[in-house]
Amino acid sequence: MAKDTELEMICRNDTPPAQEYIDPFPQRRNRIVYHPTVKQWMALLSGALIFVPGGMSMAFGLGWNLHTHIHTTMQLRYSWFIGFIVGALLAAPLIKTVPKRLFMLFGAFLVIIGGIIFTSVPYNYTAILAARYINGFAIGSATLVFLVHASEIAATENRGLCLWLEQNSMTVGIVIQVVYTSQWTSQVYFAADRLHGIIAIIFGVLAICCAHFTVESPIYFIRQCDDVRALNCLRQLQRPEYASPQALQMLLDEQKTYVVETETVEWRDTLIQSPMLRLLLYRSMVAFGFSLPMNEAMKVANLVVLGDYEWQPIVFVILRVGGTFSSLYMFDVTGRKLVSLVALLCTAVLSIAIGGEYDDELNVVSEHHMSVVCVLSQVFQFFAGLFAPSSSVYLSEAFPMKLKPFFIAGCLTLQQVIHIIVICTFHFNTYAMYMYALFVGILMLILFVVFVSTMPETRKTTLVEAQIRFRTLLNFKCC
Repeated sequence: MAKDTELEMICRNDTPPAQEYIDPFPQRRNRIVYHPTVKQWMALLSGALIFVPGGMSMAFGLGWNLHTHIHTTMQLRYSWFIGFIVGALLAAPLIKTVPKRLFMLFGAFLVIIGGIIFTSVPYNYTAILAARYINGFAIGSATLVFLVHASEIAATENRGLCLWLEQNSMTVGIVIQVVYTSQWTSQVYFAADRLHGIIAIIFGVLAICCAHFTVESPIYFIRQCDDVRALNCLRQLQRPEYASPQALQMLLDEQKTYVVETETVEWRDTLIQSPMLRLLLYRSMVAFGFSLPMNEAMKVANLVVLGDYEWQPIVFVILRVGGTFSSLYMFDVTGRKLVSLVALLCTAVLSIAIGGEYDDELNVVSEHHMSVVCVLSQVFQFFAGLFAPSSSVYLSEAFPMKLKPFFIAGCLTLQQVIHIIVICTFHFNTYAMYMYALFVGILMLILFVVFVSTMPETRKTTLVEAQIRFRTLLNFKCC
């Protein structure tokens, strides 16, 4: 069967069984090579800018809203996570038909709206609550679109770096929120939440400017059987010296092969072979890496030791962003699996150590024990920051194209549900902190063993090759 016929059938939603497909380009299979241009990075920068106010809003709900002028309720904390879930779930079925640029423009516009509300009425509880729902919706939809889009336009050699931008930008937002709220004083006659809104507006405007330079994924147009526009996207994503008509046509043919291979997979077979459970557990570890209990433990320990929020919170987030930046080139050089699993193991050990400091109620008022908690919490954030970006990389690689948006949305939803459950059930005291930290540490240790044997190494693999590796249950290779 000719491949053009296959693609026409895909466009008519009349796909043949996967086993009947014969690859017309066996000699070039899985050899798509991008030589990225500035436009590739501009296409990703819009999403990266949107995620900065997203990180601020997440930190706001996880305990770092120290100088807000409104009453901090449980709903105010979890509202952003609810909005995130709704945004991700609604974006999943639309991503196939709506251009990525529109998603980014819409997300940036919503971020600006939320920022305006924070800036104009920082003392109004209802307005701030609505702004958090709006921001969460924007970040949820943008995260899903970014993970899909970045994986499709990134070069094989730097896909880890491109996907790293998502968690890195969230971490930068966390740093901004923690630093300015911890160092704010009551002598400043300016609402802290107003500054939150101003920063969100700035990043939202920058994101809108960058969204105009977004290059659509060639796969988007291939799925619509529009070869002309797909070739135009490939031309923009390639450096001029690699953009000869012959080279572009070869890339287009191989992209078509990828589309056919992933679009003709049966839903039943995909679900049976899917690494969904592994990725659900893997992404959920990000939620435990920056959570309300760990933040509360850090704040309480800091107050016991220093009596005020001085330099400790700054070190707390600097180490977090230091861990994230430490993974910048590791994922594409040493590999995703080795770096992330070492980070997960260290995070597990540190969590158990933090829990051990709460085995006695008297330790909470002990300056020595709380100093240990401060140090352990700071180092914990370094390794949590080192681990988090790998989850974005794996999410973008693990699933076939047909189900990728829905599976990624499921993983993102579980991550936010964990935050919501913890926010609604956790009340800081010695016993609760002891049980939480031990539970998280033991869970991470168990999953470390599971991931060592099941997570594949996907460095410098194409998306097709990565998905083949994920369909294999046992993967012991670490580099």
